[in-house]
Amino acid sequence: MKGSGGSDKINQIKEVGKKWAEKYNVAKSPKYYMAGGIEIKPVYTPADVKDTDFLSEIGYPGEYPFTRGPYAEMYRHRPWKFSLFSGFGSAEDTRKRWKFLWETGQKAFSVLPDLPTHMGLDSDDPLAEDEVGRVGLAIDTVRDMEILFKGLPMEEASFSCNEETLASIIVAFAIVAMENLGMDPTKLTGAISNDPLAGVHKGTTVINLEGGVRLAVDLIEYSVRNLPRYYPINLKAIDLSEGGANPIQEVAYTFSNAICYIEEGLKRGLSIDDFAPKLSIFFASNCQILEEAAKYRAARRMWAKMMRERFGANSPKSWTLKFTADANPNNMQAEEPELNLVRAACGAIASVLGGAQGTPHPCYDEVFSIPSQKSHSLALGTLQILAEEINITRTVDPLGGSYYVESLTNEIEKSVLKEMKKIEEIGGAIKAVESGYVSKEILNWFLEEQKAVETGKKVIVRKNKYRVKDAENPWDYLEIYQQDLKAADRQVKRIKDVRRMRDAQKWEKAMRNLRRAAEGSENMMPFIIEAARAEASIGEITGVLKDVFGVFQDPKMT
Repeated sequence: MKGSGGSDKINQIKEVGKKWAEKYNVAKSPKYYMAGGIEIKPVYTPADVKDTDFLSEIGYPGEYPFTRGPYAEMYRHRPWKFSLFSGFGSAEDTRKRWKFLWETGQKAFSVLPDLPTHMGLDSDDPLAEDEVGRVGLAIDTVRDMEILFKGLPMEEASFSCNEETLASIIVAFAIVAMENLGMDPTKLTGAISNDPLAGVHKGTTVINLEGGVRLAVDLIEYSVRNLPRYYPINLKAIDLSEGGANPIQEVAYTFSNAICYIEEGLKRGLSIDDFAPKLSIFFASNCQILEEAAKYRAARRMWAKMMRERFGANSPKSWTLKFTADANPNNMQAEEPELNLVRAACGAIASVLGGAQGTPHPCYDEVFSIPSQKSHSLALGTLQILAEEINITRTVDPLGGSYYVESLTNEIEKSVLKEMKKIEEIGGAIKAVESGYVSKEILNWFLEEQKAVETGKKVIVRKNKYRVKDAENPWDYLEIYQQDLKAADRQVKRIKDVRRMRDAQKWEKAMRNLRRAAEGSENMMPFIIEAARAEASIGEITGVLKDVFGVFQDPKMT
């Protein structure tokens, strides 16, 4: 690093390194690469970081460029947020699991909606048959949200939801549910995905992208003015990773998506310092601990530079990247699923060393079904052990100063900027997604990785190496979640009862007003909230949006 030695000393280190490599025939050894194509050298020295200025590019935590973390002492005295996702069956079922997690030490509620809810289908829609509550929680109307929230401290606990295009509807339900339960909705805390551009790679983008981006920014704008404690967009980098993206693509495409939302917000007259602090990202952490930690350090530095230099933000709160990081579910394997406890722990260590603000830890049995209460307890306990027992939070950014990690941080930043430039040359995030460029690039990398697994070049323990003969069948001993068909029937009955008993005139007026707002240029959030108060369903509200904006069509990859 600059200031760590003169040019003569660096030249001496290079010369000694060259002789060392020749002595041990290092050049003839197989080469290793980080996912994304960055070569990993056998050893790193001060020569690899000779151009890195400590004060301007690394610095101290809590200070620009925030490479070492957004807060001065990070998690020395208080752990990050534990926020395991839970959602299955009906609101009653999920609330019961939430209470268990709360009592076990998770002071946050994170919900995963079922597939029909993700796609804006009511539980009694013929397309939702057999899917109601199967892989998440069914949320049809504000009535479900009321049942979910009842008796829980929603004014003090964080509430997060994994929902992309239709995030605005979920937040509207949450606002009205809190009102109906006598709580103050301005105290709503937490975050929601609200990222239709990333939802494309998950298959949950519902309306066309221009309409989806408008709806996403409507929620951002509304939250700036009305929900001071809520993060209205948690950009879903993890959707890209689960779709097969490598770490470089994950950061580059997510930041490009962020630029799209930011520019739309600025067009509305919002100040960058009003809404940049309310943006966050949901990353995926792979098992490669040092590489992932370097990824997060690079991302924080890039975000700070982008906010200050590109968008002219003046507030340090705008410069700081806030993010959640989950151990990448793609790393979880069906063979000997107990080993997923180790894989998930490695991902969590990477998240913590990288400075994540939250960790929704995956469970070892998610490969097979919705997690059991036991596996949820093990996942939460893993995070608690990392926070309380192994001392990795006692000093901030313990990897800082490592020749390898600092060099890799620099290389990741260069590679991400190079890929972001390609997106800008295409015309921005929307065009890059619509053209199929992003999907194609991710698919190409995914196929390359799959080939490496199939050939054994990339080792997956028990899958393609160290296999155990006559291993016990996990289906014989795992507690596999079974969809409660009676709960699905109750859900269908509930929505039919809501339709029958609600005020028809109030509902009709709300739906007319929503359609008018969607066809015009007004912020749609107040009208979606009005529809929620009138007990409109997610399918009915989504139907209006589809009529006005059109249904999203998957991009064609050529």
